[in-house]
Amino acid sequence: MNKTKLVIWLIILGLIGLAVYQNQEHFLGSSQSLRLNLGLLPEYRSPELPLVVFYVAFFVFGLLVDFGFALPDKLRKRRALKQLSTVADERENQLNALRVEVARLKGEPLPGDPPESSFTSSTQTR
Repeated sequence: MNKTKLVIWLIILGLIGLAVYQNQEHFLGSSQSLRLNLGLLPEYRSPELPLVVFYVAFFVFGLLVDFGFALPDKLRKRRALKQLSTVADERENQLNALRVEVARLKGEPLPGDPPESSFTSSTQTR
């Protein structure tokens, strides 16, 4: 699955690179300036930059916003997984304790102990 995703992303990035290369005059040749006027502060004008800079800047901004929205859910899932793992470990320990208790009551060898063979047994039968 990881190799498939890698191949798909390489194809997508290759197509984007091809589009930028074939349209260099649009991405690298033309420059733009952005302005921002909020009314409270004086108007801000960015320096004249190629369009590719703005495309990359807004793409990175979008990635950061997406990461910011996904982070709380990821942390919540990590916390829930840790709690469930702790509960599973506790139940496994309880289960092992019950198995040992049942084995003692039945007089069977304890779980986890190696079975006795005729060579190591204290009583030998013939």
